[in-house]
Amino acid sequence: MRRKYIGLFIFFVGIVVVYQSNAIPALNVKPIADYLIKNTYSKTGSENVVTAVYLFYRYYDTLFEALMLLFSIIAVIYMSVHEGDKYDE
Repeated sequence: MRRKYIGLFIFFVGIVVVYQSNAIPALNVKPIADYLIKNTYSKTGSENVVTAVYLFYRYYDTLFEALMLLFSIIAVIYMSVHEGDKYDE
């Protein structure tokens, strides 16, 4: 029964995330791209714009994405190993 509640919770969180991502209007990213192309080397010292964005501007975002992937893998392994527990009824 506990696994059903966890599955329903994950499903509803997924529905909320999809709804919220569709509710946000599209942004005009042209000024941001121009700024990055012009100022990347002087601000970060990196010749590659993509490297500068990942390593200097979005470092924490990339780090937390990797942590979320790790936690989701741990959750899948945990739920597949603990099948048929006495609390599963």
